[in-house]
Amino acid sequence: MKLIITTSREPSRRTRSFVKDLVAAIPHAEKVNRGKATLLDLRNLIIRKGAYGLVMILEKKANPSALVFYIPGETGLERVLMVRISGIKLGREMSDYQRPLGINELVIKPSSIPSGLPSDVGNAIIDMFKPRIYTSDTPPSRAIEVVITGSNEVAEINFVCTSSGKYCGPTIKAFKVLRFK
Repeated sequence: MKLIITTSREPSRRTRSFVKDLVAAIPHAEKVNRGKATLLDLRNLIIRKGAYGLVMILEKKANPSALVFYIPGETGLERVLMVRISGIKLGREMSDYQRPLGINELVIKPSSIPSGLPSDVGNAIIDMFKPRIYTSDTPPSRAIEVVITGSNEVAEINFVCTSSGKYCGPTIKAFKVLRFK
């Protein structure tokens, strides 16, 4: 199981840093520099690498503005869902941040996610990043937990190392989830 993460064409430095932090936080993700690749080229890349899908980071005014999840289709990429972003915080901007090393599992506890927009974002993250769902009171050790909080206006996505309790990925503020088909 592999996920490819890339950007729209000619990404800003901040978007490239965001992708780097995101790939570090998702153990089964692989960063691909898009260059001049078309959507058909990206579809063929997904198939060649045996990935289940691709997340493309869109940007507006040099900041990430959306995570778009694609799966390979018959003639190109099929857009499955989009999570609109209102802001991010990179690892280098956090005081209590650690690089995740030697961690090979992404987990989430859906029952801890508030209802409304955070729940919609949580379902989108489950579809997009395919974390292992756990139901016990304590998360698995040596894993990265996706923690989603917020209200109906904005949901916050955090990646937390379960062994240390420190942030080990970017913080993402999402305000809308769109599903296609």
